[in-house]
Amino acid sequence: MRIDNFIDELKDALEIENENKEITLETDLRYLEEYDSLSVLAIIAMIDKNFGKQIPSSDFVKVTTVRSLMDLIGKEYFK
Repeated sequence: MRIDNFIDELKDALEIENENKEITLETDLRYLEEYDSLSVLAIIAMIDKNFGKQIPSSDFVKVTTVRSLMDLIGKEYFK
């Protein structure tokens, strides 16, 4: 998946309505007002749908940035 497509999917999972809100690889998800326990579940569902990977919610403890989320999914899935 292209990184820009992944970020768009992530914005959808986070229900970010402001199209101008910039999300980069270095964005710290923990400081987004939309990031909460429900959004973590939405992100897990998005990962399962797009990558066929099931990631336990307990693994999200180490996720801080978009890049660390991509690392958790697996670098081989991105181009």
